[in-house]
Amino acid sequence: MRIYQILFSPTGGTKKAAAPFAEVFGREVSTIDLTDANMDFSQISLDKEDVCVVAVPSFGGRVSAIAAERLERIRANGAMAILVVVYGNRA
Repeated sequence: MRIYQILFSPTGGTKKAAAPFAEVFGREVSTIDLTDANMDFSQISLDKEDVCVVAVPSFGGRVSAIAAERLERIRANGAMAILVVVYGNRA
């Protein structure tokens, strides 16, 4: 079982909020940064035993379209997910 943080955190606030959720497992945490436009997310493949903390900001009740698009490219293969949605600082 591997622990992943899958983050869309342009300002760092979402990453900060998500860290305790991943660290609770007491294992090494690998980070997948959805803000990295150069990463080929379709090449990422998880295992069924993996746990992912997926954290994104919400602006006006919506998740960024680019974050959703990049997240959709990752092959989860039945991995477990903990969803963290952080209220954005827009208004």
